[in-house]
Amino acid sequence: MKLNLFVAWSAYALALASILLIALTIVAAGYGFSGWALVAALGAVVALGAAFGMMAGTVRRDHRRHYDTPHLF
Repeated sequence: MKLNLFVAWSAYALALASILLIALTIVAAGYGFSGWALVAALGAVVALGAAFGMMAGTVRRDHRRHYDTPHLF
């Protein structure tokens, strides 16, 4: 259960970080800093991918252990 709580909160934090990085991408692109916009966009994609990967891995682990529903929170 501790792993599920860790994954849930970590994925939530990564999702919030990706929203922040998307905003940073828009601001950097608006001011003409294309290099920083690219770095922020790649960071947002990586953070969102990591969040989805962590959640999917936890759901898969719960299904392998024959839990009815994944207990994330």
